[in-house]
Amino acid sequence: MTTDLDRRVDASLEVLAQFLHRGRSSADVGSRLLTLTHEGVATAALGGKHLRSRLVHVSSGEVSGSRLHAATVFGACVDLLHGAFLIHDDIIDRDDLRRGLPTVHAAVREEFADAHLGTSVAIVAGDLGITGALRLLVDSDLEDPLVRRSMRLLTAAAQETIIGETLDIAHAAAGETDLDRVRLSNRLKTSEYSFATPLKLGALAAGRDPEPMTPIAHALGHAYQAADDIAGAIGHSADTGKQAAGDVIHGRATLVTTRLGRESQLERVISDVVAEGTAQLTEARRLIEATELTACIRAGLHDITDDIEGRLQAHA
Repeated sequence: MTTDLDRRVDASLEVLAQFLHRGRSSADVGSRLLTLTHEGVATAALGGKHLRSRLVHVSSGEVSGSRLHAATVFGACVDLLHGAFLIHDDIIDRDDLRRGLPTVHAAVREEFADAHLGTSVAIVAGDLGITGALRLLVDSDLEDPLVRRSMRLLTAAAQETIIGETLDIAHAAAGETDLDRVRLSNRLKTSEYSFATPLKLGALAAGRDPEPMTPIAHALGHAYQAADDIAGAIGHSADTGKQAAGDVIHGRATLVTTRLGRESQLERVISDVVAEGTAQLTEARRLIEATELTACIRAGLHDITDDIEGRLQAHA
């Protein structure tokens, strides 16, 4: 199934690449800044590991014909939405590196020696990606009722992510927070759009009720964020593609840094976050087995769970 999933994710990326190419060609007016805007969106959306489009295809299972086509379109949409959020997130977090390359705002800032210009271009690049994800869906040849249902999922995910990011900003502005508030913002900004929405879209493409995927997604998203928070505090740039210890340097509120404010022993803090993430993975595995799913979908979800566990245990 892994090879088939790879091919299906590649098909979603091809749909996405063609959509971005059409958009760039229709707006080719010889502007360097517009070119950088389009390039920034493409780099953010087409790079990376494509976990979200993979989740769509895992959840859709063994489908063909129009249902496979729907999953392919949905995979392209979630990867484009993710790329857009990354561009905005890099501005908020003041990150100059993403996947080992300059972020959009950093690249423009360096080329034009203008920080405000860099931020401005990155804002509109992210906006272009968000609206593009919706336009890709509306312009597809999927049937209108399916477009409407999937649009509800995508727009709800976008709204919850924005709320989660705002809470994240509020944590930093307040100078202190607590773990429950961090967990809430993590659920809104990560579990929903990165896990729940792709899994629900995959179920929708296959003609299943999407809602049973939600609790599985939340458990996986919680564990994924735990691993990400550890990497943001102690990960190496060569592994993360971002600034080492960026979360600590910039005072971001995470599952690690919030604990560091009360616990001086880093080793104990990391152990606690690993334990929290591991407990969520145990719950995810229980839910995967308890939910009515085909063996293929169940196996794909377990593979995702195992991958997150590997990221967590790398820091145990």
